Amino acid sequence: MRCLFGSMLVAAIATVACPGSARPQDAADTPAPVGRAAAEQARFELKDGDRVVFIGNTFFEREGRYGYIETMLTTRYPGKRITFRNLGWSGDTVWGESRGYFEPEKGYQNLIDLVAELKPTVIFLAYGNNEAFAGKEGLAPFIKQYNKFLDDLEKFTKRIVLLGCLAPEEQSPPLPDLSRYTTSVAGCNEAIKAIASERQHHFFSIEISQLDHQGGHATDGVHLTGGGYRAVADRLVKYIVPTAKTQASPNMEHAERIRMAIVAKNQLFFYRWRPQNTTYLLGFRKHEQGQNAKEIAQFDPLIAAKEEEIFKLAQPVAHKYELIRVKEDRKGGDKRDANEKGDK
Repeated sequence: MRCLFGSMLVAAIATVACPGSARPQDAADTPAPVGRAAAEQARFELKDGDRVVFIGNTFFEREGRYGYIETMLTTRYPGKRITFRNLGWSGDTVWGESRGYFEPEKGYQNLIDLVAELKPTVIFLAYGNNEAFAGKEGLAPFIKQYNKFLDDLEKFTKRIVLLGCLAPEEQSPPLPDLSRYTTSVAGCNEAIKAIASERQHHFFSIEISQLDHQGGHATDGVHLTGGGYRAVADRLVKYIVPTAKTQASPNMEHAERIRMAIVAKNQLFFYRWRPQNTTYLLGFRKHEQGQNAKEIAQFDPLIAAKEEEIFKLAQPVAHKYELIRVKEDRKGGDKRDANEKGDK
């Protein structure tokens, strides 16, 4: 039986797994530990009470819409109350320009202020794809700002996972040739990997070509589909717990309910921190509708209620299955009567 999330959702959502579905870790599929001994890297885990914040560009904003990575992390640690906040912003860079609204130079400080408000204990960081468009000339400034960013983030927590740039897929004409961009992405990836090693952080590479071979992982060679995020989550789970053997759950409807609850929570939080008409609520036109800004905080109880739903859904559930012997005639037909057969 094939799991909805590949082999990602382990027995965290079902205490009875499919016979024969155990899948040992494939060392060739697991990113090599960087900056620490392999044994220490294997101990990366989330703890009860952790506040996880995803910070990055389009990669994390789109993840909030699909929820596969967060679902994997949630179901990996049933019984632990762990919150997730997604601060992904499409087109963003380590300078935070996208977050400045009409004042790009203020975007970086806006981001730092928001992170301070969330008080993260764990951070996943995904940058570099947009910066790679600057080519070789942009690499040194990128490295400098990336390190400054980490200097500021490490004031909140030392438990940071650095994600590599999303290495694009090769495209055939008439789609554009991405070879030059791919070379630049590789340079940013090597820089992030070196920073992770130097600063003793975890590093996780994301290369579409190294995901499972089912294809359809990106819409344009760069932006992941739902299947792409599912494949990344499957790969990430083996990185976080390298010694784990994953098992597919037989209850796919339950697994999907968890993911959809997470997507709904992410949407509520999106409205909380990026409300529509920000200019009217908080910006230079707040004198017109600023009185409505008080409604932003009203999302908080809705988010809390959705998180409670997710916590309950993620608890292990026992399933009982009964195997019934079927007698077959010589022609291979089913000998049960109509009442025994039931629906097919």
